[in-house]
Amino acid sequence: MRRTRVLVAVVLSLVLVGAWVLCVEWPVDEPPTATGESSRAGNRPVRLEDGRRVLVRFTDQGLVERHQSAEGRPWSRPKVLYARSGDPECPVRLSTYRNTVTVVAHYYGSGCYAESEAETVVVAVSDGDLGDWDRHLSAGWLDWKEPRYSWSGLRVVFRQGEDALSWRQTIGFTGATDGPPD
Repeated sequence: MRRTRVLVAVVLSLVLVGAWVLCVEWPVDEPPTATGESSRAGNRPVRLEDGRRVLVRFTDQGLVERHQSAEGRPWSRPKVLYARSGDPECPVRLSTYRNTVTVVAHYYGSGCYAESEAETVVVAVSDGDLGDWDRHLSAGWLDWKEPRYSWSGLRVVFRQGEDALSWRQTIGFTGATDGPPD
């Protein structure tokens, strides 16, 4: 009888781990629910499922995030995601899935030149607590494509050719680590 209980417990554990990997952690091919670009020329915040709005752009302070609890409500104080002054005309890609927000921004120093390589690529992710962001800096040649989200939104994968950058709510960023110093 005891042996049967142990066997059932082991099988149940394996099933639960498998379900977690398949349903929660594995990226799906579903597109993000909202995407947008922010720049001074077109300040377009993205909207989360719960109605909050997020805007990220370069300023004299650096790459800055602001959010509001609902349209028409006051904007939060600026939160600096990358503390090097950038050109406000440079686009910043924002995507959301459920209440997870991703940011991909190319830092060029001064100006914003599509034909030249960025100095740094800034990737930031927030899992809904917009006061807390995980950040990753990559080499300027990496142009991370549209993020792929897991079903739960608690894992995000960015790809560029053979390179992959993964973010998990529990451990942060893993993957491509060849980035510039802070």
